[in-house]
Amino acid sequence: MKALEKLFELRRSLDTYEREMGFDKLSEVEKAVLEFIMHTKNANITAITKDQYFAKYSLSTIKRAVGVLLSEKIINATQSSVDKRAMVLTYNK
Repeated sequence: MKALEKLFELRRSLDTYEREMGFDKLSEVEKAVLEFIMHTKNANITAITKDQYFAKYSLSTIKRAVGVLLSEKIINATQSSVDKRAMVLTYNK
């Protein structure tokens, strides 16, 4: 029971932080993708799909989330200097 109470406290705190940062309008998967990009150097769609957390999402769902973040100008995509086929995703500060 205590664990569930703590979990709800964390969820409430997360909601407050997301609202303060202006991310409260994003879907859960969009927020997760954004957080992954902010946390991971040289993040790209392949890296996102390989992370265990995202195993529950389809490739098209992840691509759609990246598309929303790009269209809202929350993230940027630049061609990788290592693999020209890959687009490196970064947070647009």
